[in-house]
Amino acid sequence: MNSIKVLIFTDIPSPYQVELFNFIVEQIDLDLTIAYIQGQSPNRKWKNESLNHNHIILDNNFDKYQQLRNSASDFDLIIFGYYQHPEVLKIMRDRHKSKKPWCFWGEPPGYNYRRFSWLGKIYRYWKLNILHRSNAPIWGIGNWAVERYKKEFGNQRLYFNFPYFSNLDRFVALNEGKFKQRDTLKFLFSGSLIHRKGVDLLASAFARLAKEFDHIELILLGEGDLRQKLEQQLSPYSNQVKFLGFQPWEKLPEFYQQADIFCFPSRYDGWGLVVPEALASGLPVIGTDKTGSALQFIQNGYNGWLIEAGNEDCLYQAMRSAIELSTEKLDNYSDSAKQSISEHSLNDGLDKFQEYVVKTIKYFTNF
Repeated sequence: MNSIKVLIFTDIPSPYQVELFNFIVEQIDLDLTIAYIQGQSPNRKWKNESLNHNHIILDNNFDKYQQLRNSASDFDLIIFGYYQHPEVLKIMRDRHKSKKPWCFWGEPPGYNYRRFSWLGKIYRYWKLNILHRSNAPIWGIGNWAVERYKKEFGNQRLYFNFPYFSNLDRFVALNEGKFKQRDTLKFLFSGSLIHRKGVDLLASAFARLAKEFDHIELILLGEGDLRQKLEQQLSPYSNQVKFLGFQPWEKLPEFYQQADIFCFPSRYDGWGLVVPEALASGLPVIGTDKTGSALQFIQNGYNGWLIEAGNEDCLYQAMRSAIELSTEKLDNYSDSAKQSISEHSLNDGLDKFQEYVVKTIKYFTNF
């Protein structure tokens, strides 16, 4: 890939994306530039990661957008992982007119866990009318995304499954037989304490279970507008619940190692990197059918429980099932959890990226 120049538009330099982009340029001779729409998000507490790749932080700077627009023709491929900004749409429109290779990279479209999802579809059609009019390939972030894009954009184009990848080696647990001498079964949640993440359902389900079982604990990592309400709701079981607040990305593995079961009852998550992280840590996972990574990795009776999103009773039953499993069965689930993400490493992400870049560019030679 010596002569290939690639430009990627994406929202913010999240630790996960930075890790992947750094790894790509470390491993292969590729002229890669990342255009970050903003330097950081006010809703995230991640610390700034080292950007060891060519990049530009746009931050609504018109001159920077104009610079990219003027140099766009120099790139062999442009990957649009963002479409909300009008200046990005101008570059997308220019690229379509130029007939040079480009593609779209995104999470599942067409879903809103609240009402009026049809308004989102109209908005997307308006914003992405260039993509609708083109035959540009679409890189879906997970199988669920690919399926949703095919439903909305049809089958007359190229689709690739390219989810988020991160270094799972730091989560891999040397925990053979970890359940054999346990006195307490610990459930772990990691994410924002907000309605969309389903943490309210988790609190209700755990409260029901805590009345029956005194050997279970719930560990909650994260902050959000529901924290005070959750603390009040779970106060009768305060000796079985730990609110540990936001934790830095690099410290997450140690918390995963303290837990036995990972709960991620999200009402909607386009992907959800915490799921493969938990599986890599050897944790059986309770996830929902509206979470991309859960749909891709979780198999009932093998490495966890895939439940209906927004259904507290389903969550309660899954957690109860986990409590009632024998230590031998929990160990089997743990081994299966690690096995299920054995092909989701940074190297796997690198291989897919190289393959899809080449195939996307080649696709345009047929038109």
